[in-house]
Amino acid sequence: MTTETLTPRKTIDKGLFLIVLTLMLFGIVMVYSASNVIAEQKFGSSTHFLVNQFLRAMMGIVILMFAAKYDYHNYKRHTMMMLLIAGVLCAVVLTLGQLKGAARWLQVGGFGIQPSEIAKIALVFYVAGYMDSKGDRIRDFQNGLLPPLIMAGVFAVAIILQPNFSTAAVVMGMVILMLFIGGMDIKHLGMMAAVAIPVALLTVILSPYRRARLMAFLDPTADMQGSGYQIKQSLISFANGGLTGVGVGQGQQKLLFLPEPFTDFIYSIIGEEMGFIGAVLVLGLFIVFLFRAIKTARTAPDMYGFYLATGIIISIVVYALVNAGVAVGVFPTTGLPMPFISYGGTSLLFTCFLVGVLLNISSQTVSKDEAMKATAPEYAMRSRFTENFNVGGEIGEEEEYSTDTTPVPTKKAPAKKAVRTNIVGMDMS
Repeated sequence: MTTETLTPRKTIDKGLFLIVLTLMLFGIVMVYSASNVIAEQKFGSSTHFLVNQFLRAMMGIVILMFAAKYDYHNYKRHTMMMLLIAGVLCAVVLTLGQLKGAARWLQVGGFGIQPSEIAKIALVFYVAGYMDSKGDRIRDFQNGLLPPLIMAGVFAVAIILQPNFSTAAVVMGMVILMLFIGGMDIKHLGMMAAVAIPVALLTVILSPYRRARLMAFLDPTADMQGSGYQIKQSLISFANGGLTGVGVGQGQQKLLFLPEPFTDFIYSIIGEEMGFIGAVLVLGLFIVFLFRAIKTARTAPDMYGFYLATGIIISIVVYALVNAGVAVGVFPTTGLPMPFISYGGTSLLFTCFLVGVLLNISSQTVSKDEAMKATAPEYAMRSRFTENFNVGGEIGEEEEYSTDTTPVPTKKAPAKKAVRTNIVGMDMS
């Protein structure tokens, strides 16, 4: 029997790191541009939010670098502890936290912690480890899908009670998408949609402020000074910006017209000051991030790395798309930040941590040629990105090979468990 040697790259994906660094630096500039007037009015210093964002960005980079050096396989041992901490914090915030009429934050030493962010991260690691251990059994509803769905559902309910319906919906959608990519049967996806959509609509309808947001989304002109005010001002920002924008720092909507100009609606300020071109370039950076991250997932040394990278990709890219979609009126107002760019504490730090984990996975990936030469079934399965949309796929055998940074001989081992995945066709070569 022949053996092949798989050589991990040993270094992080520098291109991925540079994209993230570019987004963070751009975010610092835009936070200052969008916040200087409000900062001067509230704190007597136009650089108040700029300094905070810069310090948090530096902390985020430190966290990112530490996470990039820490072997991602070790997180498997800590998954249940992550879930426990997230659960306790979600319970505590319902009784102690109160910010802007919602119990979403805990203040620790003057630093705000958002438990829903910790819950999101914990679920990414939990679902990745769970799918890795279950393999093809994830296609069984009762013994495969139900446990992670129950776990995600419990956290979603806790987040809704804060109340934070938009984050709960994104977290639940993230878990379902991870399960689908991991091989969930399409009929089970249909069943969940048939249940989730009516429940979500009922949750929105029974809440006056959520119902008002939905009505403002459906018809922003119905209440221009009330529930439709934010989206109206956001669209004015893009109209003012035109193709090339009015210039960084020259926007008018941040002058107390557009609420949350440096947090939830910072993309609107980008559209006004940098125009359509600037707004598209920002999304372009996220698209490049997506492609490079998918490449990391496809060449991860094992299925745990693949699932973990997939969850991280979803959690970051979905937030970016939803934030941009809200700004242009494609989605109802959600309150989700733009990753790396919006002003924030825990959101930026936790996102940097996730990127660090992704970079650690990238440092352990093998080259496409070597993976193909070794005929690793997992790689072949993940390579269905290059095919048409695949539901179920074929059952492939697992192949054992080391994820150590030292090149090791690898040979095909007897099949241990079957693995199916559903992957959208996309060529990353």
